[in-house]
Amino acid sequence: MNAKSILTRVLILALAVPLWPGRASGQEDLAEKAAAAIRAGDHEAAIRLCLQGLQKNHADYELNFLLGRAYAYSGRWPEALRVFDDLALAHPENTDVLLFRARVKAWSRAYEEAEAEYREVLRLSPGNGEALTGLAEIASWRGDFSTALELYGQVQAKEPADADIHFRVGRVYLWKGEFDKARASLEKAVRLDPGNKEYRRLLKSAAPQFRDHFELRAEYQGESFSDGRKDYIDRRLALQLKLSTVGPLVLKASSTDRYEARDHQYGFEFYPRLWSRAYAFVEGTYSPQHRYLPKTSILAEVYQAVSAHWDLSLGYRRMNFAAQPVDIYLGSVGRYFGRFIAFFRWYLTPNSEGDAFSWTLNLRRYFSDSSYLFAAYGRGSKPFQVVSIEDYAVVRSWVFFAGFDWTIKQRVRVQFTYSHRDEGRLRRDLLFVAAGYRF
Repeated sequence: MNAKSILTRVLILALAVPLWPGRASGQEDLAEKAAAAIRAGDHEAAIRLCLQGLQKNHADYELNFLLGRAYAYSGRWPEALRVFDDLALAHPENTDVLLFRARVKAWSRAYEEAEAEYREVLRLSPGNGEALTGLAEIASWRGDFSTALELYGQVQAKEPADADIHFRVGRVYLWKGEFDKARASLEKAVRLDPGNKEYRRLLKSAAPQFRDHFELRAEYQGESFSDGRKDYIDRRLALQLKLSTVGPLVLKASSTDRYEARDHQYGFEFYPRLWSRAYAFVEGTYSPQHRYLPKTSILAEVYQAVSAHWDLSLGYRRMNFAAQPVDIYLGSVGRYFGRFIAFFRWYLTPNSEGDAFSWTLNLRRYFSDSSYLFAAYGRGSKPFQVVSIEDYAVVRSWVFFAGFDWTIKQRVRVQFTYSHRDEGRLRRDLLFVAAGYRF
């Protein structure tokens, strides 16, 4: 090789070398921009940036991985899987690729394939926390809560300060209806990551009274009497609205038949979230005819969780009947035992003609966060659900009631209550049924 030829090659090499870092730098810049777009939630921008870079180098690992993530986060799962399938062929033992492909399969409800993928990751990386978490998520989605908690427990044993795992465990307990354990886990998550709004939101919601969804419900109530009078009939329509993070609002319209006369009533229920682990129940009604019902009524009660196991509440109710106004002070103390909650409710009527104090002892058994059985017993001179002026005027009585509130397929809600009240000379039997649809 002559000197001229050598000099020519050296010159070409010298000119080319500055171009290589420039090209690599351009690819790195696109990758950084695409990653920033994913963090900002602009997945379409991330897809455009990745495709632009891959036109220059279709085998670029980082851009392909970012492209698969952007497709997955935007819900374009078939396209995401095609990208991760190609990456898995080129990098068959890359656990990052296998993990994300498993996540996409789980999101698209291909649970068996996702499980196989996570188990392959565990073969390559025994004890991998992300794979165990993925298997636990699939188990919880399928309703296999015991397996989910066992898998999360393996992760917690290695990472006891992982706030996300405590959050996920709390969510499973909440789905199971074990509110005390749910709160204990969610409180740990909040302590470990106090700035996380999702952890705080779920902790505030870790109470059985909350139902954040839209629901249309029809209710029917019939009450019979031992003295032979005609049955009392109540019919109601209720529309429940979900108001973002504020809490559910229920709008109600009902008719009440008493002694061949009919009253109509319109009202609302509101469950606003307050400060940490506290919410309120606010109810208002208006009856245009108010023959037996109060013309207006307002109830406000504040519930506070004082620990993972205990709840307290205090409230006030004012009913403006045509004959007289009625004031009732009320409250409760509740204790959680796994899937059970026992609570004592009391009612105090200062200007009562009879005994001013009434009470009920209640027990619920939860099967999920929205399905439970219940039973209660109570005594007092005032009934435990004041509806009409006649209810308010009863003599000393005792009452027993039981029933269920059940959700089927997360869509259909069915309620049933049977109540027996003994007022001495008069006995009442009440039957309440309701059916609702969530959308």
